[in-house]
Amino acid sequence: MFRGHLLSGALGLVTLLLLLLAAGSRAGILIGLAITAISVVFLSARSRVGGYGILAVFIGLSIYTIGAWAKIDAKVVDPAFGRAEFARTTIEGIEQNWTTGVGFGAFQKVYQIHEKGSMIFKSYVNHAHNDYLELALEGGLPVILLMVAYAVLLSASSTRIRGEPLQKAAFLSLAFLLVHSLVDYPLRTAALSMTFACLNGIVFHRGFADRLNQRDELGKASRRDEDNLLVPARASALPR
Repeated sequence: MFRGHLLSGALGLVTLLLLLLAAGSRAGILIGLAITAISVVFLSARSRVGGYGILAVFIGLSIYTIGAWAKIDAKVVDPAFGRAEFARTTIEGIEQNWTTGVGFGAFQKVYQIHEKGSMIFKSYVNHAHNDYLELALEGGLPVILLMVAYAVLLSASSTRIRGEPLQKAAFLSLAFLLVHSLVDYPLRTAALSMTFACLNGIVFHRGFADRLNQRDELGKASRRDEDNLLVPARASALPR
């Protein structure tokens, strides 16, 4: 997106990192730095194998960064009242309501039914801090199938967008939001959910592929025209 405008692109990245620093979120700072470094490498990769390799590294580092921070945070606040306990209780609820779910918006009440007595504190759990588990509990098997179908479609789109930098950037952003959803619920924020929808529109839009094909066809046609150009003969070589 910033090709040919290196200075403005660098200033934009520095500004975003400074905003994360000003917000005071240590996790945000670490994640922002990891995303910046990996995005530069990912977007510069041109081969299919290289793109997949960089994406795997990106997902691995993102999970490690977020997971490590969540673990540190849980130990500081309360060693027994953290995301692992949220996930265990939510999975127990899923096992008993996996067919149709418990209904959207009912997570908080249902969680309290399956919660251990020793895990009841002044602070209560309002979300599972794992959107996939929470959606599975609320929506049951139909929602699980929809999530799997979306993951398959998104993975399949990665082979089609490797020639478009904007779609690659959107795909990278979607991947990070999906990884973030493993330990939190970012898509329940209106601003991020709207951004998520817009990014999906960019990734799945067919116009980019059509434009790329037209560009390749025009390039081939121009090369054929150049090969077919008649070269004028020298005057000395003309018959008299």
